[in-house]
Amino acid sequence: MSNHESSCLCGSVQWEITAEPFQAFNCHCNMCRKAHGSAFATYWFFIAGEVNWLGRTDTIVKYVSSHFLTRSFCGTCGSVVPYQGGQSDHWVVPGGCHDDGKTSDCHVFAAHCAPWYDITGDLPQHDHYPDYTTLQHVQEEPLEQGPEGLVRGSCLCGAVEFRVSEPFSLVQNCHCHRCRKARAAAHATNGFTSLSGVSFVLGEDNLVVYKVACAKYFTQVFCQTCGSKMPRIDPDRGIAEVPFGGLDDEPNVKPCRHIYTDYKAKWYDITDDLPVYKGGPTD
Repeated sequence: MSNHESSCLCGSVQWEITAEPFQAFNCHCNMCRKAHGSAFATYWFFIAGEVNWLGRTDTIVKYVSSHFLTRSFCGTCGSVVPYQGGQSDHWVVPGGCHDDGKTSDCHVFAAHCAPWYDITGDLPQHDHYPDYTTLQHVQEEPLEQGPEGLVRGSCLCGAVEFRVSEPFSLVQNCHCHRCRKARAAAHATNGFTSLSGVSFVLGEDNLVVYKVACAKYFTQVFCQTCGSKMPRIDPDRGIAEVPFGGLDDEPNVKPCRHIYTDYKAKWYDITDDLPVYKGGPTD
């Protein structure tokens, strides 16, 4: 795995890893879900000096998400990028930006798993970090369920809040290369409503919209302060697309399929029994 290179979605931030990660986790904590807009984040851990920048770093934005961790993302496209871990000699790399690499050792913060996601497969599950890591635990206070008929969502820093006022017509996991880069995760989980089904109630002016130049539709929306992935309102197609990692309430629906699995990360195995489409859906 040594000397693997990768980048954020827009390519502004590029890096290389020169060694095998000494550990790899799928993290289900609420902060990681919001930062990536996904069901979980996959992080690879390295010793300082094993992660090197390959060019400019001026687009990197840092956000202090807890008393011991400062996260980093590209301010142009919103992709999570490598950052220094909770221990000074550790670096953390988002696996989703890499096509190949280390399979995760376990799931961490499984007790905080999103209600719309089922952890499957044989990897060990831990309610916090395993004791052998010596990493600090994270305490989370669950929100009380919101008003009936509304699903609330927000970014990590609280600057942006949104509401979903109608049932999701479709929820799916996408493994395409763009989604993995954009979310810096194993896959994106997106829910869809009509155009009027999603509304911002706070901080819409704090959003950044990045469209991939060569794509017909692919666009990422994120909070410029913390990098959390936020809904995209798409008038051209008459739909709203919601990154499920940003939800604060139980949506009472779960993903129904995996799409574009021909582009799945080699380090990630699909272990559930949802229908699998090698390319786009046929229905």
